[in-house]
Amino acid sequence: MHPIEFLRYVARSHGGDPVEMAMGAADALSGVTNDMGALMLSARRLVEHHETNAQLWSTCAHAVTSFDPRHELRERSRALSSDPTATFLADAIPDDASVCTIGWSGHVVDALVRRGDVHALVVDSLGDGGEALSFLSNNDSSCELVSPEGVGAAVESADITIISALAVGDNDILACGGSLALASVAYCSQKPVWLVAGDMTRLPAQLFDPMVQGVRDRPDPWASGFDLVSHSLVSALFAPVGGPLDPSHIPALETCPPATELLRRSVI
Repeated sequence: MHPIEFLRYVARSHGGDPVEMAMGAADALSGVTNDMGALMLSARRLVEHHETNAQLWSTCAHAVTSFDPRHELRERSRALSSDPTATFLADAIPDDASVCTIGWSGHVVDALVRRGDVHALVVDSLGDGGEALSFLSNNDSSCELVSPEGVGAAVESADITIISALAVGDNDILACGGSLALASVAYCSQKPVWLVAGDMTRLPAQLFDPMVQGVRDRPDPWASGFDLVSHSLVSALFAPVGGPLDPSHIPALETCPPATELLRRSVI
């Protein structure tokens, strides 16, 4: 496929795993690294079409600020494909534990499948819970789907609640809708809240704040499909640097360059 056609395909693709989409973006952008104007325009279009994919935003930010964007894109793709976050999570879950999680997270479902002895209570979020349940079931993992009205009882009966970051800011986490309710119930019930923040989800304020504003600055923010969760609700962090870590490590996670030029709207 021609690089431009590949870029158009990635830009218009929605609903896929964020890591896979970011790696696809890295491959697509590699085809235009010999033209910095085309690289910038393509990166802007990708960011514009994937408004909550921090890994993709980070990939684009590294590419447009690098003296060697092709090499940088290879390094970003390599880092995403070798992210050890799921391994740290799998190793930390107690034997025969019951875990409550929400929506789809590649790191979480990967960790649960690796364990095999964990029972997962998967809360639905815009249909993503069903996809997670299917993946777990197809891999012989014990699991059941929880409707939103069952969140309280599910969290109270689980040993651990796990939420996943779409993007991580200085004080808050952007997560799928329902994550705030999940974390809040667990916090009030004095149950552990584990945050999974995969590689390249940490964004500088110059990118995180516009991302949040883009999906939450609307008359009906409850219908956006996304939640903002305070770091203060988290009891442990799992990230490429290790886990479980104290939540105080969250702001110190590595960020991408604050490439605000990516936020200019493309003209095509």
